[in-house]
Amino acid sequence: MLTVRMKTLAMVVAAALVAGCGSGATSTPSPSRQAPAPAGATYEAYRDSYTVPWVGSPDFTNLRSTLKVEASVNGGPASPFTVDTGSVGVVVPAAEVPNIPADSPPGSLTYSSSGLELTGVWVTASVSFPQAVDATGAGAVAQAQVPVLAVTSSTCRGGGVNSGRCTGAIPHMLGVGFGRGTTARAAPTHNPFLNLAAMTAGTMRRGYLIGRAGLSLGLTAATVTGAWTMQQLASAGAPAEGSHNDWLTPTGGFQSGSGPIHSGKVLVDTGLLDMIVEADGLPSNGTVPAGTGMTITVGDLRYSFAVGDGGPQTPTEVHRAPARHGTFVNTGLRALGHYDLLYDADGGIFGLRPE
Repeated sequence: MLTVRMKTLAMVVAAALVAGCGSGATSTPSPSRQAPAPAGATYEAYRDSYTVPWVGSPDFTNLRSTLKVEASVNGGPASPFTVDTGSVGVVVPAAEVPNIPADSPPGSLTYSSSGLELTGVWVTASVSFPQAVDATGAGAVAQAQVPVLAVTSSTCRGGGVNSGRCTGAIPHMLGVGFGRGTTARAAPTHNPFLNLAAMTAGTMRRGYLIGRAGLSLGLTAATVTGAWTMQQLASAGAPAEGSHNDWLTPTGGFQSGSGPIHSGKVLVDTGLLDMIVEADGLPSNGTVPAGTGMTITVGDLRYSFAVGDGGPQTPTEVHRAPARHGTFVNTGLRALGHYDLLYDADGGIFGLRPE
C-alpha cells in the first residue's frame, strides 16, 4: 500500500508488495473450463505497440529481484526503474528531473509494506523509454506525460511486513497498477504505461503485457497470442481524475494447509518477492510456518507450493496481515514464474498465460 499526501490531500493507495509463486505443479483450466476472452478483448483493429527489454535479462524461473526497464524523466538520465503493479505513479530522485517548476506542489507517499516514506514535489513530466522498439523492431519514441513525484528526502517509518529491510534509499519506481484506490493520485492518469502519446491519440490500445521476452506496451493481435485465461474485471467506478475508467483487482483466493478456501480478491504485485494473505478468522500478523502447503487461485487458474520448500518460484516468505481488504492475497512477483501477465485498461480485462 502507498499513502500519498499533498497540502490539502490525504489518501491511501493499496500497494502491498509481495510474492506468491510456487514450486508445485501449475494447473490450468481444462479445455471445457478455459475461460473465453471477454467481449472487449478485440485487438485486430490495433497495429501500434512498443517492446521494451528488461534490464539484466531476468530468469523468470527463479526471479531474485524486481523487473526493471530503462526510463528517463523530463529528459534526465536514463536509469533502471522497477515495474510495480502494486502501486500507481512514477517515483524518481529529484536530482534526476531537469527543469522542475519552482511552484510545484509538495507531496509524499509511503509504501506500507516497507514503511518507506518519500517526500518531494509533484511535477507533470515526460517519462520516456529509450530502449523501446516499435512493431517492426525499429527504435521508437515511447513517451508519456504524467505526474511524477520528484523525491528530495526519505524516512523509514516502520510498521510494514518488510520494514526490517527498509534502507531509506530513494527508489526509481514505475507504479503501473490498477484498483489501487479511488483518489486522484491512484487514477489511471498517473500510470505511464496507459498514457503514451499513441494511446492519447487513439492509435494504441491502452494496456500492457509483462512477459519473458520483455515488456509490451499497447495490445494488438500480434502481441496477444497464445492460450490466455482472461477475466473481466469489475469497474472501480467513475475516476477521481481524467476520463479513463479504473478497474478492481481480479477475483481469487488461497488455501493454507488443510484449512478452508478463502475467496476474495488477488493482486499480482511485481514490487517484492514475498506474499501477503489476509482473511477473517486467520492470525493478523506473523508468517505462515515453513512446510505449510499453500494453494493460490487467480480466476480459473491455480498453483501450489510449500512454504520454505526452496523452489525457484516459491515466495521468500508468506506474511499474514489484518483483513482490512476482506479476503485478499498479494502473490508478489514470483507468481510470474508461472504466468505472463496482461492488463487491458480499455476493456477492463486481466489475463494470465501459463508458461
